[in-house]
Amino acid sequence: MPKGKPKKSALSVEEESPRYFLNPESVSRHLYCSICQEVFSEPQRAPCGHSYCKKCISQWLKSSKTCPEDRKPILPSSLHHDFILENIIGDQMVACPYRYSGCEFVAQLERLTSHKKSCEFNPVNLPGFLRERNESATGTPDKVMTEPTTSEDISSPAKPSLMMRLYRSGNDQKRLLKSMFEAKENMAQSADSEIVVLD
Repeated sequence: MPKGKPKKSALSVEEESPRYFLNPESVSRHLYCSICQEVFSEPQRAPCGHSYCKKCISQWLKSSKTCPEDRKPILPSSLHHDFILENIIGDQMVACPYRYSGCEFVAQLERLTSHKKSCEFNPVNLPGFLRERNESATGTPDKVMTEPTTSEDISSPAKPSLMMRLYRSGNDQKRLLKSMFEAKENMAQSADSEIVVLD
């Protein structure tokens, strides 16, 4: 079997998905990569002071050993992670990429990765029967909404399908039952601890 890059799973939480900034007009032009023209993703700073997305500059350096901006020599080992840019970008407000399915999550970009891992609308987290149904309806398991052009385009999440609403409703009922049983158990334990034995 030939060696090569490992295949990416069709459903991976870690895959980079589009970022939907709630107010794209407010994102400074200084936060955009000059190679891909998108907001920096994993920004890397070159010794000359220019910053680029990690994927963009890595790809660039495969064919050219100079900075795309000023043509000064760059070695891959001379790049370093630009934490300041990453923190500034991380403060921007974004919507979940599964908003097209009904997810209402809106928060700072730095919280998005954590949210996607537990998002009820992420295909990775759906049971097989629901994932298959969504795939046949959309054509792909990781279909995302079209690129919004203004903040109004992403202001409201889509209404979840009936099957998804029933599935989520079932989860809510399971959580309610669990909390009721835990509360009952806690009350029984506290009642047992209050019993005083008299001699």
